[in-house]
Amino acid sequence: MTVALNLLLGFVPTLILGASIAAGVDDDAQHRRVFLLVYGLWAFTLAGWNWLESSHVAWVILWAAFGAVALALWLLRRR
Repeated sequence: MTVALNLLLGFVPTLILGASIAAGVDDDAQHRRVFLLVYGLWAFTLAGWNWLESSHVAWVILWAAFGAVALALWLLRRR
């Protein structure tokens, strides 16, 4: 159950990005920067949730790593 829930929650920001593009929002650089920020913060939220739920340590490390990479890309694209 934990695997399915983590995968489902991990795709939520991607589904929102796809829905906003389908709704007619221009897919420009600003839109992608905001996506990286949201995905990074969401990944850290999932890491904390997995930690509090005492899930396997691999989930915590995985989501923390995804969050760090997304926020690093956000910072690099910001300049």
